[in-house]
Amino acid sequence: MKTKGFPNISLHHVRAEQCNRKLSFFVKEFWNVIIHDDLVWNWHMEALCNEIQAASERVFKRLPKLHDIIVNIPPGTSKTTIISVMGTAWDFSRAPWIREFVGSYSDSAVMGISDNIRLIMRSEKYRTYFPKTIIRRDKDAGHNFKTTENGEFYAFTVGGTLTSKHADILKIDDPLNPKQAASAAELLKTNDFFDKTLPSRKTNKDVTVTELVMQRLDYNDPTGHLLKKKGEKIHHICLPGTLSDHVKPEKYKQCYINGLLDPYRLGTTVLADLKLDLGSEAYAGQIDQVPSPPGGIIWQKWLIEIPDAQFPSPSELDNYGSHWDTALTKDEENAASAHVTGGKKGVNSYIDWVDWRYLEFPELIAWMKTIPPTHYIEAKASGKSAKQTLKNMGIPAVEIKVDGGADKIARNKMATPFAEAGLVFIRKSQADKLYHDADQGILKFPKVKKDVADALAQFILFHHGKKKPGKSRASF
Repeated sequence: MKTKGFPNISLHHVRAEQCNRKLSFFVKEFWNVIIHDDLVWNWHMEALCNEIQAASERVFKRLPKLHDIIVNIPPGTSKTTIISVMGTAWDFSRAPWIREFVGSYSDSAVMGISDNIRLIMRSEKYRTYFPKTIIRRDKDAGHNFKTTENGEFYAFTVGGTLTSKHADILKIDDPLNPKQAASAAELLKTNDFFDKTLPSRKTNKDVTVTELVMQRLDYNDPTGHLLKKKGEKIHHICLPGTLSDHVKPEKYKQCYINGLLDPYRLGTTVLADLKLDLGSEAYAGQIDQVPSPPGGIIWQKWLIEIPDAQFPSPSELDNYGSHWDTALTKDEENAASAHVTGGKKGVNSYIDWVDWRYLEFPELIAWMKTIPPTHYIEAKASGKSAKQTLKNMGIPAVEIKVDGGADKIARNKMATPFAEAGLVFIRKSQADKLYHDADQGILKFPKVKKDVADALAQFILFHHGKKKPGKSRASF
């Protein structure tokens, strides 16, 4: 079919050129090649297309990347279709020589992506629009294909091997599922893959862009890990299901429709059903893009805050001392040594001071000497050594034996009823740090480090025991 006024230009040529210019046009043009339902376009789809296109075009020109990209967005918003499937097929249409790898948490997940890319690139429309992009028949296996221009696609499983392969664009779509994210070992394994495997799989470290697409599952999931590690080197696109302060970049806040990201796919009824089905914790991560509900998971804001000027002095409190969960490392990726210091007055306990540091043994002892005794130290290897060393220095120190059948989460659950009953008070200047710290805040426990929460549980159980709490009697 010829276009009016331009008898030598076909409609196919026009649409091919429109596809070349805009990934969003390409997505609309090829949508029904892989999806039978009619396309309902939403603003976030245009935004994702523009963000991914900008990164790809720098790769096409071999320009240094401006940043790597992390996209956090709820499931069911066509993120995989746009970024991993359509975006990859579009990249090959623009640059048949490109080397592009896509990974996911399982082989079946990434093979689904691979199959859809092939469906698009083998379609009659694609071959008509982009005749220079041809998949070689002799280099077309399940996980891998090459083009006649020596471009390459490779599908991989996160945590697997990528030996002898180098990419111009690395895409990781859902690096782990919710079950895997519940395992500290799986989180560590996945983050190690990002730290130790992917950096060596780049064609040019200055040019190759890494694009991570996922919903939040844990504070130490790959999004949290990479944002903490790389910070400004990452362009963070965070689009929660409803309008909130977590939207990034901020310019997208004005795009929300009546407070909703996508009224068609994630309307109020759908969101209400998801909250019921997922529960508050999973809903917070997958829809709100925050790995814990605003009110907390195990802990909530139960501690009663007392203005610093009105807080009891140590001499007014019984059994005043510091409760410790010790560790022996300077590595902030590992555990910290943490203390909760305070005492008891009447039926209530009072938290005077909360702190933590990453120290090896000599520095830990030096720090402990500056903090008011008695030191109540959890009876584990590092704790036993610390207790004995302090006692040899004439500093009061006592081992606290914890319930052998209770892990850190169980001990915190045993401690929370006393706080919920209004029996635990805290110096106001210490409350925000205890609740909200990025690494140790108890409202995020157990999805963050557990050192402060463990010391807090020890403090409360020491002063209140394990009996059912009675009513609080404020006595400050």
